[in-house]
Amino acid sequence: MMPENNYDVIVVGAGPGGSSAAMAAAKKGRKVLLLEKHPIVGYPLCCAEGISKSGLENIVPLNPRWVASRVERVLLVGPGGAEARIEHPAAGYVLDRKIFDRDLAARAAREGAVVKTGTPAVALLNGDGGPVRGVKVQEEGKPNEYFAPVIIASDGIESRIGFWAGLDTTLYLSGFDSAAQYLLGGLDVDEECLQFYFGRELCPGGYAWVFPKGGGTANVGLAFTPALNAKVKAMELLDKFVQRCFPSASVIETIVGGVPAYVGKKLLRVKNVLLVGDAARLVDSISGAGIANALLSGKIAGETAAEYLPSKHSEKFLDRYRQNWDRLKGREMRFYLYARQIYVRMRDADFDSVIGFVRSIFERKSVAAIEPIGLLKRVLKENPKLLLLARHIRW
Repeated sequence: MMPENNYDVIVVGAGPGGSSAAMAAAKKGRKVLLLEKHPIVGYPLCCAEGISKSGLENIVPLNPRWVASRVERVLLVGPGGAEARIEHPAAGYVLDRKIFDRDLAARAAREGAVVKTGTPAVALLNGDGGPVRGVKVQEEGKPNEYFAPVIIASDGIESRIGFWAGLDTTLYLSGFDSAAQYLLGGLDVDEECLQFYFGRELCPGGYAWVFPKGGGTANVGLAFTPALNAKVKAMELLDKFVQRCFPSASVIETIVGGVPAYVGKKLLRVKNVLLVGDAARLVDSISGAGIANALLSGKIAGETAAEYLPSKHSEKFLDRYRQNWDRLKGREMRFYLYARQIYVRMRDADFDSVIGFVRSIFERKSVAAIEPIGLLKRVLKENPKLLLLARHIRW
C-alpha cells in the first residue's frame, strides 16, 4: 500500500486547469492530490468568465448551474462609431466561475482525487538535480510534505512552482496585459450579447468588454498593453469607460490582474513538472481568453501524468504532454500571436475599417460557427493596409 503522504500525481492550484488535470488523472485510477492555497475554491476571481460552447463542452458536459448567461450574439464597436453585430446562437456562455470552479473541484473529488483547500505549496522537494520529489506545504498552520513522481502546476500567472522547478517565468512589460473589471449592477443591457469596444485611447493594445451575467448585472472591464503606454493604469481607463457608457451603474465587485502573453511551448514542462493554463501562458493572444485552454491543457497533462510510470518510462515520456498540446492547439496559438503583433499597431481608422468589413460579412445572417483563423486571414486579405504592419512581426 502506498504511504499516506505519497501520491501518483500532485496538482497545485484548483482553478479550471488544475481541477481538469486532477479529474483526468483520477479517472485513470491514479492517486491524486489537488492542492488549493485559498480556503475557498473559485475565490478570489480574476476573469471575465466568457467561454465558447465547444471550449467548455469538449472537455466537460455542461451543467446549467454554471451559466450566468447564454451568448447568442456579439457586438463590435469601433472608436469612430463603426458597429458590427454577429448573430451566433451557439456562441457560448458567461460562466459563474465561483460555482464552476467549485463544481470542477468536486468532480475531481468524485473521481477519487483528494482535495485540500487552504493549503499553499511553499517549496518543491528537489532531488539533488534529479526529478522533483514532491511539494512542501503549509497545512493547518504547520509544515507538511507530499510526494509524487509527477507535479502539475496550475498556479496561475505567477507560477511559483514553475520558477522553483527551474523555469524562467519572468513577466516583462511586453509580456502581459494589465486588466481591470467591475461587476456592475443596475444595467439595461442585452443579456445574450457580448459587447467589445476598441480604440487606441480607450485601451491601447487591448479592448473593453461587457459580458452580461443576468439580472441587470455584467462584467465590465478592459485590458491594455502597458508597453504601449506605461503612464496610464487599467483602472483609470476602466473608470473613464464606465463613466461614459454606464454612468448610473453600481459597482458590486472589483478585480484587477494581469493577462500573460503566449510564449510557445517553453513553459509546458521542466523535469517531471507539467505546467497548465496561465502558469504555462496558454492564453489566446488576440482575445486574452484562457479558460478553455486551461481545461484542455489540464486534461492532456492529467492523462499524460496518469500514464507515466517512473519504473518503466524515462522523464522524456512526459514530453507527450507538450507534443499533444502542440498537435491540437499549437498552430492556432502561434497564428494568434502573430496576428496580435499586427493588432497592437492598428490605428483607430484601422479598427473602424475592419469592423465595417466584418459587418459586411455577417449582417443579416445567423451563423452556426466561426472559424477564427479563416476569418482573420480574410480580414487581412481584404484590408491590405494591415499587411504593411506585418513587417513588424518577429518570426
